[in-house]
Amino acid sequence: MATTPVEAGPRPGVWYLDPLHSSLIFVAHYLRFGRVQGTFGRAWGRVLVAEEPGRSSVEVVLDAASVNTGVGARDAHLRSPDFLDVDSHPELRFVSTGLEPGGRNRNAFRLHGDLTIHGTTVPTALEAQWVGEAPDYASPEDTHGHFFSATTRIRLSDFGVGDGGPVPWGGRMVGDTVDIVLEVRLQDQDPAPFLKQIGHTP
Repeated sequence: MATTPVEAGPRPGVWYLDPLHSSLIFVAHYLRFGRVQGTFGRAWGRVLVAEEPGRSSVEVVLDAASVNTGVGARDAHLRSPDFLDVDSHPELRFVSTGLEPGGRNRNAFRLHGDLTIHGTTVPTALEAQWVGEAPDYASPEDTHGHFFSATTRIRLSDFGVGDGGPVPWGGRMVGDTVDIVLEVRLQDQDPAPFLKQIGHTP
């Protein structure tokens, strides 16, 4: 296998986010003392693994309206102008600008990029790690997959996202700091035809 940013990993070429086997998770403080976890259910992603690892690139787009915390009324509020304002800003986007080794773990790396939320773009770094390789269990000889984990922390105020205002017992409805956890599967086949067939479009 060709050398990659990690000790092992995808061969050079184009790889695609598998949205059916990836989790795009965020965790935020809610009502001052609680924490709420949510996901974005619709996403599209493309990764170009270069022969020279440092020239590899990543682009991921999330459908802002697909935000899901498990509570319909809360999700509707998150889609509103008070927060994500999905009618005016329908996408969240990450476009890489570079990557570097992540320390003593040979399978870890730091992925730098521009993260756009609510129409505002902020440089953001993801602490990432290659986890392992596994073929598609439905077609193991045709489609190969690689699993990655990544984390970062952002501030909503950096992107102009509202906090929902004050709550009576002090603090704001949503805390400014949000943790992001990505558990991603990349595959060497474009999933778009299959996703269209099952009605799951990005």
